[in-house]
Amino acid sequence: MRSWGTAWALGLACLGAAGCSVPIVAGLDESDASQVVVALEQSGVASEKDRDPDKEGAYRVTVAHDDAGAALAVLAEQGLPPPAAPGVLEALGKGSMVPSRVAEHARVITGTSDELERSLRGLDGVLSARVHLGVPGRDPLELDAKPPTATASVLLRHRGPTPPLTASEVQRLVAGAVPGLLPEEVSVVMLPAPPRPRQPEHQLAQLGPLTVTHASLFALRGIIAVAAVLNAALLACVVGLWLRLRRAEHELRAARGDERQSNRATAKPAPLIR
Repeated sequence: MRSWGTAWALGLACLGAAGCSVPIVAGLDESDASQVVVALEQSGVASEKDRDPDKEGAYRVTVAHDDAGAALAVLAEQGLPPPAAPGVLEALGKGSMVPSRVAEHARVITGTSDELERSLRGLDGVLSARVHLGVPGRDPLELDAKPPTATASVLLRHRGPTPPLTASEVQRLVAGAVPGLLPEEVSVVMLPAPPRPRQPEHQLAQLGPLTVTHASLFALRGIIAVAAVLNAALLACVVGLWLRLRRAEHELRAARGDERQSNRATAKPAPLIR
């Protein structure tokens, strides 16, 4: 029984080692975590999104230990997760005690462009977004001066051959966030991200009713083999115990029969009463 317990412990250790996962990114909001999962799945890397135990309200993405290197390569190629862009309030909070008018204007423009980038990246299919705003400051002392012309340029990288939104929609979104900016003054460039070919070890394979990647196929076969060995050992243990019980029962019956025969042989006949 002690050897059986050792075999069971070793089997559980093998199962745990084969199925362990590691986090590759953490501290993300749900939208960014979902983008990471979609990018990995499309590249043939299985991943899971769950709550980050180290940061309240944040998410993390985990992959199998053997897929960690490939997952990090996919994220580096697609620029994921996107860098955290401060909003208008964060940008305004970085100034000095008494900011100048020019510095205040620059921080407002920076915060606005960051907010627009965040909104564009939140769209399904957008991998990265850069928004550059050219909004000259207006001198309040020049009352008769012509208002300066505001311009903007947007660079989008999207997944797939078709962009998730049209150029005119991007122009209206950006122009609506900047006073005095006309939609026709917004230049939009959309670039599709080239599809990443799946590596042979990340292509899908069929193992009975299960569909796994080639990288996980060996580990899954090992798990099935260990489970089969444990089940066979358990069955052998049960059969052995049953045989021992049957043998003990047979020996007990034989001993009782011998005892009865011995009692009959040694018993004295009862005296006859005349």
